[in-house]
Amino acid sequence: MERLLFLDACVRGPELSRTWRLCQRFLEEYTTLHPQAQVCHRDLRESLPILTGELAHQRDGWIARGEDDPRLTPAREIASADLVVVGAPYWDLSFPAVLKVYLEWSSALGITFRYDEDGRQVGLSQARALVYLTSAGGPVEGQNYGFDYLKALGAMFGIPHAYCVAAEGLDIQGTDVQAVLRRAGDRAASLARQLAQEPMCLHG
Repeated sequence: MERLLFLDACVRGPELSRTWRLCQRFLEEYTTLHPQAQVCHRDLRESLPILTGELAHQRDGWIARGEDDPRLTPAREIASADLVVVGAPYWDLSFPAVLKVYLEWSSALGITFRYDEDGRQVGLSQARALVYLTSAGGPVEGQNYGFDYLKALGAMFGIPHAYCVAAEGLDIQGTDVQAVLRRAGDRAASLARQLAQEPMCLHG
């Protein structure tokens, strides 16, 4: 059974978040075509503690000793997911802090990446793709640093493909917000169909 990990950083919640609408369009389309997919919805508003130096040291110890701890869940989720879907609004050129906290916990040596005998970094995630869904009040204009970061981190974890769908300019006066969201939703649905229908081709 395919495991789809949905990282929900839509901090305004389903009632107000425009990014949430894009996420639901993608997920509905994907699960319609892939009904056997198991969707794990991780609401990042239920925040993890900030990863301090002391906690990072403790985490290394848990992994080295083969211990289990709930705070290793982000790393284990990223490592075992077949598809990672991230929903995060465009905040201050990137994304809300709750997502960064989750990603720092997921970046765990021995779970999501390792080093080989030559000192090269090797990703350990089995995910075939990462999808980043976002919405912005203004134009992004090449400053989608949140996606750039997720794409680079995904590559570090061994995820070979990353895709972004953005609804932009939603707070600009005169914008037909519903039309912009509808077009972005159509792009999200198209990407979902691509990923659902050609899963094996994306391993590269």
